[in-house]
Amino acid sequence: MKAKNKPKSHPSSVGSHQSKTEMFGNSLTDDLRLMTGDLCTAAALDSTAFNKLNVNEAIPATWEERAKKAWEYYVEEPIVANVIDAWKAFAVGDEIKITCDDEDVKWEAIELADKLNLHKLLSDVLIQTIVKGSGYAYKRYNKAGNDIEQLLCLNPLSIKAKYIQGELTEAKQYSEDRFGTGDGITLPIEQLLHLKWRSPVFASQGNSMILPAFQSIELLRDYRKAQQAIAKRWTTPLRLIKVGGQFGQKLVVPDQKMLETIRGVFNKLDVRSGVVVPFYVEVSTHGTEGHRR
Repeated sequence: MKAKNKPKSHPSSVGSHQSKTEMFGNSLTDDLRLMTGDLCTAAALDSTAFNKLNVNEAIPATWEERAKKAWEYYVEEPIVANVIDAWKAFAVGDEIKITCDDEDVKWEAIELADKLNLHKLLSDVLIQTIVKGSGYAYKRYNKAGNDIEQLLCLNPLSIKAKYIQGELTEAKQYSEDRFGTGDGITLPIEQLLHLKWRSPVFASQGNSMILPAFQSIELLRDYRKAQQAIAKRWTTPLRLIKVGGQFGQKLVVPDQKMLETIRGVFNKLDVRSGVVVPFYVEVSTHGTEGHRR
C-alpha cells in the first residue's frame, strides 16, 4: 500500500493576524494607559469628575426633566446647537415658498403667511419638537371667531395632553411653576397641532433627538470640568519654603542675608522643577500634580 500523501500545508494567515493583533493590542494598551493616567489625574484633582457615567444617572426619569435637560444642552453646548440648527435649516430653510395654479389664491396665501409669520412659527415649533420631543402650535381666532388672528408656539413643558387610541382628546395648559396642579386652561383640540419626535401614536409626548447622547454629553462635561481643574493646578502652583528650625541638637536661626539668598535662588527656578537645598531649608510644592513629564 502506498502511503497517502499528506496534504500540502498552505501558509496560514493566523500568524500574521496574531502579529497585527499584538501590534494593535500594544498600541491600544499604550493609549489606554495614557488615557487612564489622564483620567486618574482628573479624578484626583476633582472628586466629582466622571460621577455620571451610569446611564440611569445621566438620563432623568420623567419626560419633563428630560425635556429641561435637553433644552439646557441645546442652549449651552455648541455641538448640540449646531446639529439641531442644521436639522432646522434643512427642514424649513430660509423661507416658505407657496405655489398654486391660481395666482390670486397663491398671493392671498403668501400674504396670510407673512401676516401670521408662518416661517417663524414653523421654525420655533420644529426646534421645540426636535429638542424636547414635543411641539405645539396653536391658532387663535379674533373675537368674532371668523378669522385667524395669531399663530402661537406653545411651550410643551406647560401642556398636559391626553391620548385615547392614538387620538388627542384633551389638552390643558398650566403655568410652568405649577405644572399639573389646579384646573389649568383647556385648549380647543381643533385649534391645536401637536408634533412628536420618535414616539408611537398613542404616546402623550415625544422623545428628544438629543436623548441618546445624554450620557456622552455628561461625560464630556465632567471631562471638561476635570481639565479645567488640571489647568488651574498648572497655572497656579504654590511653593512653600521653610528656612531654619531645630535639626537634632542644632538650632538654625536664619538671618536677613540667608533669607534673601534663598529667595533669590527660588525666584530664578521654574516652580515645577526639582531643587536641591541645604539641610536647613524645607520645600514643598503644591499644584503641579497634574503636570506630565
